[in-house]
Amino acid sequence: MIEHFSTRGRGSAESIEYWNELLNATYNGLVVDPVQSLFKAQMSRWQMGDMTMIAPQSSAAVVARRNPGAANRTAQSVVIHMVQSGKCRLTQRGRTAHLGPGDMVICAGEEFYQFDVPESHQLLVVEMDRGPVESRVQHLDDMIARNISGQLSTTRLLRNFLLSLWREGGANFDPSLEQSYASVLVDMLATGLQQRDPATSGPASPLLARMKGVVAAHLSDPDLTPSQLAAELGVSLRKLQSAVAQAGTTPGSYIMQSRLELAAQRLLVERDLNVTSIAYTSGFTDAAYFARRFHERYGLSPSQYRQRH
Repeated sequence: MIEHFSTRGRGSAESIEYWNELLNATYNGLVVDPVQSLFKAQMSRWQMGDMTMIAPQSSAAVVARRNPGAANRTAQSVVIHMVQSGKCRLTQRGRTAHLGPGDMVICAGEEFYQFDVPESHQLLVVEMDRGPVESRVQHLDDMIARNISGQLSTTRLLRNFLLSLWREGGANFDPSLEQSYASVLVDMLATGLQQRDPATSGPASPLLARMKGVVAAHLSDPDLTPSQLAAELGVSLRKLQSAVAQAGTTPGSYIMQSRLELAAQRLLVERDLNVTSIAYTSGFTDAAYFARRFHERYGLSPSQYRQRH
């Protein structure tokens, strides 16, 4: 049975207290810290078989899971977070994942993690036992706190399946089928993670590793293009595109993402350089274009990103 909750009709302080009690009761240790004084949120919750699923949406906030394993140190779970709208940044195990609409990330449910969400957002979240997933996916820990692109076909299929479950769950869903659908969900998640598993990525993996090395060495070169990258690697552009597709992206998108990540790092480390200089030394020839793409990726302007970190 699906339950529905909302902060509507509550004062600001009451809303936050109510929401934190609700979150902690749903996923042990989960708390929210609103970015603005006026906090609005609503959520649907569904206990489907052995899984706890929620569909939350709220205004800008910092959401963290603190000391989640205190209640049961032996329990281990994985938590799927799929972004429906808005952008956010996840940190766990010293890793950082920047997520946009359609993207997905897997968290270790018994460990601390934090989402920084600078704008209104909507998610699909599922917590499940780690065992069934780990039995199907080698190197599961390598997948924790990694951005899983919404461009991957397996991610899209999983998202569509989740949305279909929510639609049917609100109508004439047969409760006797919940465990069966939960098992299907585990299988679909495992299939998607295996697509990214470095141990099963096939013969294109060495080419992908070489490409990453070449891109890293030439990021400051504004003339670096997918065609030039393929030539540098001694392969056809089509072969390079096929290899990079295994990571759920394209050569051009990978170059852009790498340049933005480099710029984000330099904004924090080289604070004596202005934003325009950071843009040029990261391979961009137009500061305005850089600022626009940076905001698309991180949800903040370069200057705001530097101020807030």
